Amino acid sequence: PISRMTSYPYTCDLEISFPTASQADIVKRALEVDREIGNGVVKTFSLGTGANTTEEVLLTVHFEATEARLLRVVVSTFCDYLKVSLKCLQEFEER
Repeated sequence: PISRMTSYPYTCDLEISFPTASQADIVKRALEVDREIGNGVVKTFSLGTGANTTEEVLLTVHFEATEARLLRVVVSTFCDYLKVSLKCLQEFEER
């Protein structure tokens, strides 16, 4: 098992911009529910405003992993889930 003192040398940050805080929050809440399988990965979410405008809302996801392979798999899986979440958001907003 990996202890709390584990080093996570591999990191990745993703920033996804949304036109509204509501949309960003919906996607954040949908995606942060899933825990990572195993102890070799840490994933954190935060919401903030974009640097260029106060209207743009950024969802930032920070990943840390003990192995490059784990980081690649986790980020790839997250992007797949993000794509589904964005398509759902788009479908419901069109109605």
